[in-house]
Order: sequence, then structure tokens, then C-alpha cells
Amino acid sequence: MKFSELAEIYDQVSSAGNDAKRVQFLADLFKRADDETLASIAHFSLSELVRPELSDRLAIGPATIREQIALIARKDAAEIDDEVRQTGDMSEVAARYANGKNSLKVDELWKLVHDAIEKEKPRAAVVGHIFKSTTPAGAKYFTRMALNQMRINVGLGTVARALAKAFDVRPASVERLYALTNDIGLTAVQAKKGEAALEHTGLMLFSPYQFMNAHKIDDPDRIIPSMPGTSKKRWILETKYDGVRLQIHIRKRPFEVRLYSRRLNDETGAMPDVVAAIKEAWTGGDAIVEGEAVAFDPSLKKRLPFQAVLQRSGRKHGIEEIIKEIPLVLFLFDVNFDRGENLMNAAQGDRRERLAALFKPTTHVQVTESLVTNKRSDMDRFFQSAVKAGQEGIMVKDPDGVYIPGRRAENWMKLKPAFETLDVVVVGGIWGSGRRKGLLSSLIVAVQGPKGSLLTVGKVGTGFSEAALRDLTERLSERIITTRGGHTVEIEPEIVIEVDFQDIQKTDRYGAGYVLRIPRFKRERPDKSIKEADTLARLKRLYDGSH
Repeated sequence: MKFSELAEIYDQVSSAGNDAKRVQFLADLFKRADDETLASIAHFSLSELVRPELSDRLAIGPATIREQIALIARKDAAEIDDEVRQTGDMSEVAARYANGKNSLKVDELWKLVHDAIEKEKPRAAVVGHIFKSTTPAGAKYFTRMALNQMRINVGLGTVARALAKAFDVRPASVERLYALTNDIGLTAVQAKKGEAALEHTGLMLFSPYQFMNAHKIDDPDRIIPSMPGTSKKRWILETKYDGVRLQIHIRKRPFEVRLYSRRLNDETGAMPDVVAAIKEAWTGGDAIVEGEAVAFDPSLKKRLPFQAVLQRSGRKHGIEEIIKEIPLVLFLFDVNFDRGENLMNAAQGDRRERLAALFKPTTHVQVTESLVTNKRSDMDRFFQSAVKAGQEGIMVKDPDGVYIPGRRAENWMKLKPAFETLDVVVVGGIWGSGRRKGLLSSLIVAVQGPKGSLLTVGKVGTGFSEAALRDLTERLSERIITTRGGHTVEIEPEIVIEVDFQDIQKTDRYGAGYVLRIPRFKRERPDKSIKEADTLARLKRLYDGSH
């Protein structure tokens, strides 16, 4: 199938009046695709140009696309910027000038981009080749995928229903396998084989699943009421360390360890000390466990702040030196796969007991500090102890709870200090003046809405150190899509930041229908993808709880 044909179908999907029509368009498309094309289409429909674990290596942003449009149009980049500003859509400008040979096929595009990553080919040449090999519609949707802005009103739910309709399987089975593999292409191919194939494909070593996330709880009375001070259930309390969460895949023979971040990027090369520590501590067989890597000083006596561990994450150079400067200690808290057995449906309490039997604690690998109780006084003391020690808070886990990949589940709850924060996505900015001239002095931020949408909730202009603001400006400048009114820019949604605020107010000025009052930048969260940003539902809960 030509990529241009897929692009024309995306135009039809985009203009469809309701989700049922979108599902039908996609189902008809899925039915007639061979396996390689089907897998590629499934990825592209979720705006994935590459396998998700390679997304941090894609390196095709607005600047690269702008440069290639300018070459084709025989104009300079400033002129292209003016056109993008007028249209408000870089993909429309790409379509205006890119009118190639129409030779590019769907599966060829998928292979082309992966080949560029694996062989480290110049991305500008790759984008130029694509623009010269497809139609205006193809250039438009390639640009949208690269910028993570498909704009066809399709999310996982729509794709799952379309696969279910095409191949007579259950949408829930599609979503289950996707959560277990984080691979919508593999999921689509298995759906084509039928319900049994979906059900029988499960956890696999070195194929990361989607993490389960905790609900953030603002009122501890929801867990153990202060009156009467006890609960029927004995909860598992765990220290919530201020580190980076890792999914750790271990093969016993020949011994191999791979580390995956919350974004499911491969961190193994950046953390060889963690790999060595696991090898020393491990007594079990093949397994998949989870833990938090926490930064310490070289003596291992003092925990370092979250910013320190970020210096270890994703690093490609100077690794031996940074290991000596910022060693990591791994605190394990869960096991989901042990010697061929999927443990996700096992009770949390049983999983924790099983985890403890799989390794011997060392200075660099330990189990998270925990307490099992049904008493509010115990929970309050455990919480205060964690906060006093500089930790993020505590996790409260249902001992009977199962692990639900890809979901924010009620059987895990995160309790943090009362001054609440939100993880929001940077979607725009405003250029500063005076001392902040040349810097993005305010960042426009958003929360997750329905079907992968991002809904703005305000502007963040305080809390930055000068160094942090310069660093953010430098990296965000590469992601600027368009400029409006001379000062306001639209930015490719990729970076998540944590903000605190004084209040939430209703408004019709922002897409979410709410605005954060006096938001302050706390820190960047490069360990989180935009899919892990806070949601409109949580914003509403916070508003309802304070008004």
C-alpha cells in the first residue's frame, strides 16, 4: 500500500462525523492489509513513527522539517515560518510544497525511519527523501506523526474497536495485549490471527509492558479514616523514593539484564552499575521486576535530590565518571514475571513475598521500606517519617490487588504532602523581554484530555532558576512549530514538568475549562511521557475538593 493512499484515508477519518464512522474506515483499512503493512498502519494511527522504546532517538522535530520544506520550496526558513504562522499548521505548509514521486509504501516508511535510527543516518536527509517520495497528503501526515499531532481524533480506544471489528475479536483483548507489550503493531497482527492469539500472547522478556500507575490521593481519610482510626483492610505501606522507576528484565542463562524507564526507553547502557549490582544480588531465575533507582553521594550515606538521578538517566557519554560521582541504589518493590509465570493476576501481598525470595539484599540492591497496618496512627507516623527523610511520600497498596498494566489503578495510591502538584505538558511558550529577552519566560501547559488530546490549563512563569530556564529554552526552541503574534509559540508536546499552584479556578479562556492560579515550576520530569501527565479528571477532583 502506498503511504499516500493511507494519508487519503486519514483525511476521511479526520472528517468523519462520529467515532463509529472512524472505526469503520479503519476496520476496512486493517482488513485488506498484509501483516507488515497492518503493523505499520497500527503504529502510524497512534502517531508512532518508530517503536515506542526508540522514541527518544527519533530526532525529527520542527527544525528539521522546516529546513527540508525550505529546500523543496527554494525559500529560507524565515519565509516558511511566516507561512506556518499564517496557517497555524506546519503539516499544511509541508503539503503545499512536497509533491514527490508517490513511490513510498507504508511498510517502507516504517523500515526507513528505523534504519535511520539504527545506522545513525542524518535525519535531514531522511526527511528530504520522504518528501520527495510521497504526495502532498503523505507529506502532511508524515509531518503530523513526527510532531505527535495527528489530529484525526483517533486514540487507542478507536484503534482497538477498529481491530475488533475487522477481525471479530474483543476490544478488551486488544487493549490487554497492547498494555502487556506496548506494541500496537504486534497487537494488530495477533488480532488478525483471532481471539486465541490475543489471549495466548503475554509477557515476554526484553519486551517491556506498560507500567501501572497509582492514583494520587489528597485525603488520607480515603484510605484509613481518622475516626475510628482503623480500617478493615490491612494496607501495605511503602516509602515512595524520589528516584527513577525502572522495569528490570532478567535472564538467568546466559545472564542478561535490560532496564526500561517509565517512558519504556532502554536505560541499560546508561546504568551499567545497576546491571552489575543486580547480577551480584540475584538468586532467582528469569524474571521481570520493578524498582526505584535513587541517587546517593559517593559514600552511599546521603541521598541526593531527584535532579541528580536525572544526570544518570539517558546518558551516553562520561558514564564511568558519573557512576563514581552519583552512584545509584536500587529499591525493588514488585515482581510481575517469575520463571515463565505471569504474576500480574497474583495478589500484591503474594508478589511482594515472592520478590523477597529472589535476591539477597546488598548495599546497592534492597527492598523498599514497608509496613503492613490498618491503623491510622501507624500510617501517619510512616508518612511523616518518609517526608522528614526527604522522600516524595508513601505508596499505599491493596494487599489483594492485582497489577493492571497501562492503567492508573485504585489498588495503588500515592500519598504526598498536602501542598499538591500537577505533572503537565509544555505545549507553548511566550518569549520574554528585558532580563528574559531571548528566553521563553512563560510556558503554556496542558493536562491530558479525552482521546489523547491536551487541554491547556495556564501559563507558568515563576519558579525557574536562570540556568533551568536557559536549558529549557534551548531544548524547547528546537520543538517550536509556529509563532503567533510575534511572541507566543506553539511547541511540539514532548516535555513534562511538575508545577505547584495556589488554587484552581473555572474559566473559558483555557481548553480544560480550568486555570491554575499562580503556578510555579518545581522541576522537569524527563522520566515521564506525555501519556503519564495528569488528567482533566484529576484536575476536576482537585477543584471539587477545594471549592
